[in-house]
Amino acid sequence: MSAPIVLLIILFALMTLIGGKRGVKSFFTLLFNFVTFLILIIFIYFGVDPIKVTIAGCIIITCITLFYINGVNKKTVSSLISVLIVVLLTVLITYNMGTEARIQGFGYEQMETVAYLSIYVHLNFAKILVCQILIGLLGAIIDVSISISSSMNEVYKNDPSITKNNLLKSGINIGKDILGTMTNTLIFAFIGGFMAFIIYFTELHTPLADIMNRKVFCSEVFQILCSGIGIILIIPVTAIIMAVILMRKQSDSEKEKTADEIR
Repeated sequence: MSAPIVLLIILFALMTLIGGKRGVKSFFTLLFNFVTFLILIIFIYFGVDPIKVTIAGCIIITCITLFYINGVNKKTVSSLISVLIVVLLTVLITYNMGTEARIQGFGYEQMETVAYLSIYVHLNFAKILVCQILIGLLGAIIDVSISISSSMNEVYKNDPSITKNNLLKSGINIGKDILGTMTNTLIFAFIGGFMAFIIYFTELHTPLADIMNRKVFCSEVFQILCSGIGIILIIPVTAIIMAVILMRKQSDSEKEKTADEIR
């Protein structure tokens, strides 16, 4: 039995043991999302626009992650809308910058890896770079968004008379607490992937200024910064949308009470 299969079994066992039914759902969500990702790659291979495919994939993955585990409710709907808005904003912010920075494609350090491959591939690597950023960012913004919306929902339940401004402030404050840890999570994830190149450059005694101008280094830094921007954006977007949804529910309830009193 191969090592990945063994690790998959261990992961399933631990998620079932610790998480119970929700852990089992989370495991199958992971598998569904992986299959979705493979389907995205197939569509890109057949020439469909990578950014359009990735945005569609982000919506599908978000729906699976939110609705399959937590059901369809105001928290998950708010998170879905927020994630979609931030994904679109990230595309608008990063596409032109990534193209102008010319960090798409492969660096000199990767030439040996791709030397035996055909260079006649019809792919827009500037768009592929944006797709990498969106996929790398997606899990983090879903996590932040559902954490904020769930917390705001609990605040509203405990104090239904809370004003919209105070509810919004609560959401922003919750997001601030999450921001630091989630940004670190993204940074260390990218650094972990870049560690082999850091060791490679160190062994070659490459000057720091030279490393900082390498395409492979700039690409990693660009992805880290863009992902950080996405995490920052998800906080106010989720807080605003959740506050609007909860306050709309409150105003609807007040209208029903007024109508009952009139009757």
